[in-house]
Amino acid sequence: MKTSISGAKISALLPLSLFLFFAIVHYCESAERENSSEQTARVRAERIDVPDPLPAHPRLFLNTDDIERLKAWIARESWLSEYVDSFVAKTRKRIDDVPKISKEVINRENRDVSMLANEFALAYVLTDERVFADAAAKILLSYVPVYESYPVSNIKGKAMPSTLNEARWAGDYACAYDLIYNSGALSDDDKTAIESRVLKPCGEVLRICNHKTRSNWRARAIAGVGIVGFCINDRELIDEALHGYRDEQGRVVRDGFVQHVSRSILNDGIFYERSYGYQAFTTDSYFLLLEAARGSGVDLWNHESPGHPLDAGADVERTFGPSGFKSVKPIFDSLFYRTFSDGTVSVVANASTDHFLSWRYYDAAWRAYRDPKFAFAARIPRSSTRPWAEPNPSDTTRLRTATDLIWLEPDLPEGHFDLEDDATIGLNGIHTNGCTLLPSGGYAVLRQSAKPGAVGVAMTFGRWGSGHSHADKLSIVVSDGDRKAIREVNYFGYGAEEHLTWDSQTIAHNTVTVDETSQAPQGNSHDEWAIPPPGEIVRGRPLLFYPGERIKVFRADCTDAYEDVRLERTIVLIDSVILDFYLCQSAREHTYDYAMHIEGSFENRGDGRKGPLSESFGYRHITDLHTSSAPQTIRFATEGQIDLLTPGEVTTGLGILGKEEKQRPVLVVRQRGGDVAFVSAIRFDETRDGDVTLSEFSSDSQSVTLPSGLTVTSAPSGVTLRDAAGVVLEEARQEK
Repeated sequence: MKTSISGAKISALLPLSLFLFFAIVHYCESAERENSSEQTARVRAERIDVPDPLPAHPRLFLNTDDIERLKAWIARESWLSEYVDSFVAKTRKRIDDVPKISKEVINRENRDVSMLANEFALAYVLTDERVFADAAAKILLSYVPVYESYPVSNIKGKAMPSTLNEARWAGDYACAYDLIYNSGALSDDDKTAIESRVLKPCGEVLRICNHKTRSNWRARAIAGVGIVGFCINDRELIDEALHGYRDEQGRVVRDGFVQHVSRSILNDGIFYERSYGYQAFTTDSYFLLLEAARGSGVDLWNHESPGHPLDAGADVERTFGPSGFKSVKPIFDSLFYRTFSDGTVSVVANASTDHFLSWRYYDAAWRAYRDPKFAFAARIPRSSTRPWAEPNPSDTTRLRTATDLIWLEPDLPEGHFDLEDDATIGLNGIHTNGCTLLPSGGYAVLRQSAKPGAVGVAMTFGRWGSGHSHADKLSIVVSDGDRKAIREVNYFGYGAEEHLTWDSQTIAHNTVTVDETSQAPQGNSHDEWAIPPPGEIVRGRPLLFYPGERIKVFRADCTDAYEDVRLERTIVLIDSVILDFYLCQSAREHTYDYAMHIEGSFENRGDGRKGPLSESFGYRHITDLHTSSAPQTIRFATEGQIDLLTPGEVTTGLGILGKEEKQRPVLVVRQRGGDVAFVSAIRFDETRDGDVTLSEFSSDSQSVTLPSGLTVTSAPSGVTLRDAAGVVLEEARQEK
């Protein structure tokens, strides 16, 4: 039997709402820093040695040895040589059509120009033809007389509107410069002008990114500063990228790489903003810095930084282990374990990504760590929406654009990844028997098995991370093995009215809303960027994780979502049946609404009435209402049903899918009282046969009996499985 694991000038190009978001996140970062129990001045940060002098150019992302290995790979692979021949031919046609540089930044037109310079430089590297280097040099030099005249926007861009885009532009520009440095296309005076009048000022504007500490913006700024620093051997820029910037009192006032590893990457590898999409994006930022440093003989891939109080995330009590020294690797690792068994992803917070994506950094991650899952991921086609179910080991899927050749590893093996294999993620992430707990980031995934068609259920309970977060503590998502049958909101995006009135509201998620008011910090605020007051946190606590043989259990509670309400949710996966025990406890009477958002359509509904459900935020978007009462069974396509086992007022309606404003079925079960419980069973296909009954119910204990005669009891002490004769078969104990 498995043992239980338990424990208690603003750019005119951007909308005002987006500017306010940046300001709010900056305020939140500052407040979090000020209220941290350990100031960053006291964070131990090892000095990272940087060679002096740096290696000769090219060194930024490709050195001479890398280029020779790349050419050898192209020569021995016919499909690759054909691709390169086509790329070179297309690029040659553009030599006499180099665009003129705009003297005014209107939008992102400079990115297209820097990308072209990079393509010219790559063509030079692949062919040794000076004509391509000359074309790249022409573009690089055209910025010398104009770059310094570009104004700095309020979100810290010059050639581009913002820090995020400026860093991308800088990466292309610096890479092109590095690759043609010794081509003869640039004189010494040219190099001095490019470094002093373009790259150095670019590094300076990236240093002053409005986001000073933990965010994905700061990560991209750090990458840009480091790329420029390593490219032109600017020791001040390199030092800030690695170690941050300290004021006269020695306090870190702008984070660098070591601070991000220490406290932005949580103990289980989750990026503190918690959104899968933002984590994948931020990992790309770290990768760019890691590779720029590698070319200069600095190994950041394996550098370890000490932990920090903030890296506890949801596991504030450090129930699942103390912090310690950690590297950047877990942020790459944890992306794999946020998936269901087919590779789809539960969308938490603001993100559109709903499945594991292969990014350009997996080749480099394999080279650094020789971990076979990174080689496996590098080969996943971008078109694959269920990557664990549709693996593709072909080399050809790795090359999406010609500049990917800069990152690809010629000797990449086929690789391997299987959720069947147990693993530790970071310092305290647990993956065992096909189930995952990321206690600091605040995710748990119970999987029927590691097979792609397996039923799975995920719960999010983590600490409120940033302005990207939603008020969705203890929300679940359910996969029936083929699709997400009970799924998350597909958010509208910043600036949309519905981002406030729907995405950010608790009723739009699969959890409980109290008194038609969203969980903290959203509450009844009309501010779409609501944040916790300084010094306060909002998070759920992981209480019980038990990846057993017959039952798989996760339990979390939350006392921060509502002032006088304790929420506790226990999910149990037995075979392909999901049992959901949701307790709400308060000394006062409240109205509790238990919501589920369905993929498909309801097959049986009660009496119809006009909507909306109410005028409260979130509720106003639920229309086409039908009312009935529980207990009852509600069937939905395809082949799913929810057995609502506790009494309540049931409303089925249509909520919102996302930006396209398509509607999605939603059911809301309402109870009123102080202490209430919602108990339900979610079943699919053949498991829908027979009755599921609530065989015992009290404020302390709830028991559900399955058609097979097996009984599952959820109690404060844990979860127990008994056979038809009452014999205990398996027990998941919650330690006090």
